[in-house]
Amino acid sequence: MSKMKGLSSERIAKRLLESRGFNIISTKHVIKEDDEKVAEVDIVAEDPNGERYAVEVKAGKGDQNSIRQAYANAELCGYKPLLICKGYADDAVRKAALKLDVKVVELNEYYLLLEPEELESIIKKCVEEVFETHGFLPYSAEINEKDRIILKAISTAKNFDDTAEKVKINRKELGKKIDDLTTRGILPKRSLSFRDLKRCSSSILARSEILSRLNEIEKRLK
Repeated sequence: MSKMKGLSSERIAKRLLESRGFNIISTKHVIKEDDEKVAEVDIVAEDPNGERYAVEVKAGKGDQNSIRQAYANAELCGYKPLLICKGYADDAVRKAALKLDVKVVELNEYYLLLEPEELESIIKKCVEEVFETHGFLPYSAEINEKDRIILKAISTAKNFDDTAEKVKINRKELGKKIDDLTTRGILPKRSLSFRDLKRCSSSILARSEILSRLNEIEKRLK
């Protein structure tokens, strides 16, 4: 599965889950053991009854490997396993899912149930999410020098710990500053992986620099 196809499938899967009343807790959820990464779950979601699921997303049909992966990752998380895919590869896969109690949601069925208005809404949200991730949405919030320091640290750091070290604060304080940037509409109001957060921060800084230069040019022309 290509990277772009995988990301597209995950976005659709999130909308599917939300349409069924699930709350998206996190995406790209890393499972660690003794501070070492052992696995990654595509989506962690909570159903209307408060039950949490480790969700695996497959762009194509579910096969034996995807069933096993969904089951194994759910066991590591302590959540229930759920696989979103375009149906079963064969009857043996269906039987394996039943035996391992892996809940399977078929994308094909979801597409058939969509009304044109629902499809339009989902496409709009997906496009907004892509633009938002890359920092291209027209945010109205102004950024100050303190904001620039945090955004610059994020854009050049390897991870959250490295970011905190660059600005000489602890991880908890960094979390508060990122929450503040989110609340003020500077950063996207949704869960982002650190890689996407880096990309978004870089784009916001670049846009801010361009706007600053344009304002300076305008002043000189006047």
